[in-house]
Amino acid sequence: MGVMCFHVPNAEQLDPQVFQTAYVTGIEGIPWPCVTTRRGDQLIIQRDIDESGKLHIVWPTRSFGNVTLMTTSLRVDSQVYSLPLEICRGTIVRLRNQIFEWQRIGLRVAASTLQLSEQSLDCFLNALTMPGNPQQQAAMAQDSIELALRSMHELSNAFSAQMLEVRKQNEDRLSTLLGITLAPALSVASVADAVCTAFNMVCLPVDLAAVESSSGKRDFSAFDKQMEWARTSNLRICCGPLMRFRPGALPSWMVLLGEGFESILSAACAHAEETVTRYRGKVHLWNCGSSLNVPGELNWNDEQVLRLAVSLIQTVRRTDPRAPVLLSIDQPWSEYLSRSIDGISPLHFADALIRADLGLSGLALELNLNAWPDGSLPRDPLEISRLVDRWSMLGLPLMVILTLPSEDTVDASVLGNRQPVGSWKSPMERPTCEGLAETIVRLLVAKQSVHALIMGQATDQLPHEFPHSGLWDLAGKPKPLLSQLAKLRQQFLS
Repeated sequence: MGVMCFHVPNAEQLDPQVFQTAYVTGIEGIPWPCVTTRRGDQLIIQRDIDESGKLHIVWPTRSFGNVTLMTTSLRVDSQVYSLPLEICRGTIVRLRNQIFEWQRIGLRVAASTLQLSEQSLDCFLNALTMPGNPQQQAAMAQDSIELALRSMHELSNAFSAQMLEVRKQNEDRLSTLLGITLAPALSVASVADAVCTAFNMVCLPVDLAAVESSSGKRDFSAFDKQMEWARTSNLRICCGPLMRFRPGALPSWMVLLGEGFESILSAACAHAEETVTRYRGKVHLWNCGSSLNVPGELNWNDEQVLRLAVSLIQTVRRTDPRAPVLLSIDQPWSEYLSRSIDGISPLHFADALIRADLGLSGLALELNLNAWPDGSLPRDPLEISRLVDRWSMLGLPLMVILTLPSEDTVDASVLGNRQPVGSWKSPMERPTCEGLAETIVRLLVAKQSVHALIMGQATDQLPHEFPHSGLWDLAGKPKPLLSQLAKLRQQFLS
């Protein structure tokens, strides 16, 4: 058994949930199932495999709240690693490698960004010289992490600005689609002007649970009205996901009645065929399903999951041979694999579907950031950039469906028990979230492999899955990100 031990000064000051987020990945970036234990000021990670790996864990920072950071690759050893020091080392390595890679392709890096990187390295080297004083060493490592993250955000903003300008020179108006997901209960009249100003696409989630509240009773009327409004407003339309397999997203009758796999497969394909037939010729893009890669409520095996995905893709493709067909991948960093052996590696899942040559036109990555559980842990911009680059290697266009909390407080209106990771107690100061959202949005639009960016939650007023992640708040007031999206579209998009 492989065991890694880390010393965590002032461990009692951290929220206990922080330690639950820890996991280890190998060279492919896929988490191993592991058991995480905290004993006093030690964090102990146990795995069945005796190989080196990188530890990932949510880490509190002063400037950017709770962020998932990682170490470099560490060997299984009897020694006890200093967690702040190893997190610091891993953060600096990622920063300096990214600076080198982007400079190599011609990115102009500001002197202030390079200076922050050098200051971060100096703090780290100073921390290395005081092994006999773990408290002071941890404080110095934390200062280094803060400087490195500031440099990362400056670097990301520089990349986005320069890449967008280059693409604008080559393409005049970028062909990237910028969209918003409209819940069926949302009155489009209340948001019509803002949506038409900020977006060139709407996503209508005509999934089975929204259409069929009880077995046999189907109602498309809300989506019919939204579909007609979007067409008259000259907006492109993405329809789906037609089936959502995230926990709590299936029709209640399916779960309560204990429907078998064959019954659900039949119902899912029947719904897909009816929906595509109903809206064929009106929809520009089909998203046939989401969250099949994560462990679900019905405990299907890998063969059943792949069979269902294949059947949905083939049904949509057969019913509408012209419009592109996508499939959504939930939690693409695959944190869930560290807690369960039942899930499928998202990259392996997508690769298997692509190799099957089913006519899949692209992949949708669901980045429900800063949400726990059943969401993606908060990430820094460079890690988001790395994720997109890695998925682009599969050779298909990418759609990113993004939700991101506008504040790090508990959301009493959220469905289920998801809350922002940033709401966990921390000895650090609580930062503002507004600048972070704009940085991430601009980075994703700047990526050539991202053909569409969809904001996954329109408003916090209606029942919603992810805390504080709408573009309108609980009072119906537009959030600052909405105006930034409108400015981005006006400046770069059609």
